[in-house]
Amino acid sequence: MDGDAANPIVNLHGCQFAMIIKKPVFHLTLLLAFTLVLASCVNRAQPKLGYYSAPLIKDNKPSLWLSDHPRVRRFRSHYLRTRTVSDALRRARKFLPTIAGEFQRRNLPMELAYLPMVESLFKNRADSGNAKGMWQFTPQTARNMGLRVGFMVDERLNWRKATAAAADYLDQLGARFNYNWALALAAYNGGPNYVDGEMRRQRSWNFWNLRLRQETAEYVPRFIAMLQVAKEKYAHMMVASR
Repeated sequence: MDGDAANPIVNLHGCQFAMIIKKPVFHLTLLLAFTLVLASCVNRAQPKLGYYSAPLIKDNKPSLWLSDHPRVRRFRSHYLRTRTVSDALRRARKFLPTIAGEFQRRNLPMELAYLPMVESLFKNRADSGNAKGMWQFTPQTARNMGLRVGFMVDERLNWRKATAAAADYLDQLGARFNYNWALALAAYNGGPNYVDGEMRRQRSWNFWNLRLRQETAEYVPRFIAMLQVAKEKYAHMMVASR
């Protein structure tokens, strides 16, 4: 008997198997192996229907937005008693769809789209001296992010261009601080070199344990508190989350 007659070839779903029948002692083992390989081939042949992989949001500590830290509670209590958040959201209506799109394209947390609440109350022409616009860019940071700043043109006041630049800048800060947004937001306010230097000096990656200058130390809990009040009282004024 020739080799092919002794070992017939079986073809199933594109997989070939030699059925060795000379050695009955191995039949059980071969049958088990045949079954496993066949299952693998059939699996591979089946189309994967209805599969969707959602983009990963760049956020290593999403619990930040739910923080109940005493510093957050203090600001939350304040904003619950005022109209600051509702006034900012009312002003934000025409901007938020575009802003949300910029942050979604970069897979950044949607919470960051509301950063102008704490920066400028969504006032496009906000001017605090050195910083201008909805995102309150300083001249140097604006230029670093590709915005033109001069006597004739100041693109910090062009909210569309400034929004794209802010999203890029926040993405850079997020990457630098491992998408720990408490630290990255502190860097947005106080400067990345300042925050990084304090982290090294104090040997801490925990924002809440860092001793920072007052404005930067209050910036993060103030923003979180405003977000929480917005979600709690004015959810109908916010863009839909992913």
